[in-house]
Amino acid sequence: MRILFVEKVFLSPCGKEPRGVEVFNLNLIRDLAALGVETTIIADPGWRDRFERRSAGGAAPEWVRPPRFMPPFAAGFVAALRMGARRFDALLLGNVANRLIPMLRAARLLRVAPRCVLIAHREPSARSVRAQRAWPTDVIAVNETIAGHYRRAGFERVEVGYGITDARLFHPPASPANGETVSFCVVGDLDCAWKGADTAAAAFSLMPDAVRRRARLHLASFRKQGPPGGDGIVAHGWMPFDRMPDFLRGMDVMLVPSRDEGVMRETFSQAAVQGMLTALPLVVSALPVLAEKVAGGGGLVFHDTAELAGHMTALASDPALRTKLGEAARRTALEKYVWDTAGFVRRHIWKATRA
Repeated sequence: MRILFVEKVFLSPCGKEPRGVEVFNLNLIRDLAALGVETTIIADPGWRDRFERRSAGGAAPEWVRPPRFMPPFAAGFVAALRMGARRFDALLLGNVANRLIPMLRAARLLRVAPRCVLIAHREPSARSVRAQRAWPTDVIAVNETIAGHYRRAGFERVEVGYGITDARLFHPPASPANGETVSFCVVGDLDCAWKGADTAAAAFSLMPDAVRRRARLHLASFRKQGPPGGDGIVAHGWMPFDRMPDFLRGMDVMLVPSRDEGVMRETFSQAAVQGMLTALPLVVSALPVLAEKVAGGGGLVFHDTAELAGHMTALASDPALRTKLGEAARRTALEKYVWDTAGFVRRHIWKATRA
């Protein structure tokens, strides 16, 4: 079984510590190689170093370097032309991107692979959907809204499914903390305003003084200069992925105050699921993709800053409630949001090669 893996981010140099979807794709490549799937990746050499650090010397895929000094859309197109003499059982696309449309067209004309498997992490453009329709494609969407674009376009094989690849790293501490300070956290690339660090800070300031004095709000983390820390607010410099499990085990509550800013919005929130696996209760904004994470009882939903402050106050004052919600959050995450690469291969990669 031979697949060609293409992801738009990998066509450019790796200029920052991977997070989110980038970590997922690096782990997916690692797991595919470990399962014996012959995988070829078109990627800038800097990504290979990131992968090798994660794979710890395990089975390695074939790495093909894209043309240098080209924008990603052109690099992908030229790389596909260079692969013209190669044949694969399936083309695996790691995300949706208009920049991959020229590559898709070239790969199809050259018959590089008979089928596609697409993991869609974001909503596609109409152009992207049209280009994808030219291929027999299995679509795995990270939420129902994204899946709907492909169902309405007539794709027959569309599934909603996604999760954390390194779920085993995220677990509750061996023994609960006995300190009197209650630690709230917001996790993500917080230089992005839509992640809502400002909302969390504003809600923290609205908590009653007596409660706020025994609480801390950790904002983790900022690539650039974070907002000035106020009383009880700690803004963290950039935190690599390998530090996140221990960091979360030192927290009591996770806040996910993301907001919808049109193009920029949550489509899944790996950070939320990492917190759930760590048995942290969640307090999330009312975005549907976040509200569904706590529908099983793992947290609370807020609609405005005052309501967020009220939820934070209640959780800071009630350890039993934090424990109850945290246990429910972990159960939900284990049942719904743990990625299974072996199952993915059976359902989509192997199925695609035998279709």
